[in-house]
Amino acid sequence: MRTALLPEARPAEPAAVLAARIVDAVWQAVADGRLPAGTRLREEALAAIFRASRGAVRDALRSLAEREVVVLSPNRGAAVANPTPEDAEEAYRARALIEGAMAAELAQNITAADLRRLREHVARQMEAEAAGDRREYLRLMGDFHRVLARLHGNRVLAATLDRIIARTSLMTALYPPEKASCAIDDHVALIEGLAAGDAEAARRIAAGHLLENLRRLRPRPPAPPVDLQAALLPEDPPAAP
Repeated sequence: MRTALLPEARPAEPAAVLAARIVDAVWQAVADGRLPAGTRLREEALAAIFRASRGAVRDALRSLAEREVVVLSPNRGAAVANPTPEDAEEAYRARALIEGAMAAELAQNITAADLRRLREHVARQMEAEAAGDRREYLRLMGDFHRVLARLHGNRVLAATLDRIIARTSLMTALYPPEKASCAIDDHVALIEGLAAGDAEAARRIAAGHLLENLRRLRPRPPAPPVDLQAALLPEDPPAAP
């Protein structure tokens, strides 16, 4: 397995910048399906690939662990998270309960400016889907729900949802549905329910959308070991033999 290095000509970067690059590369690789669940992320390999210090690598892994993309183990080190079907069931059902009630309340107080913001967000979702930008698409799909929580106005609720959304976004990346979902259509329908002030419709659409997303998840079979360099920096030229 090759562990190519970044080009010699790349100027030295601060540790914080390198840590951010590692975080971005790992999440991009997970979102694109290049890093399967359970893939080990050895510190020394990441340090070599990114020409980073072990400290920068550890900072990146801690950040990824906080987002629940990576699991840190005292004995095995870091690995891409491997959520179980039970984890997915609990996370999505929790979101359905919370977001259904949230949407029902929001329908009674939403403003024209709020609706315009949501419609603009959906337009960006469509652009990302059309461009085939999976990472941006996944980010926007989760962010739409964060925007709803902020519009609702309960900061405790927004903080709680933010953590659960991070978890379910990872599950969608690791276990994508076999067929494309109608998630954007659901978002459009939810906006229309909110615009109509129909609390029950908003509750039904918000909860049903999440439960349908849960139903569509398809865990992948165990994957063979991956080439970490190729997964994290797929556009880099192969290392010299």
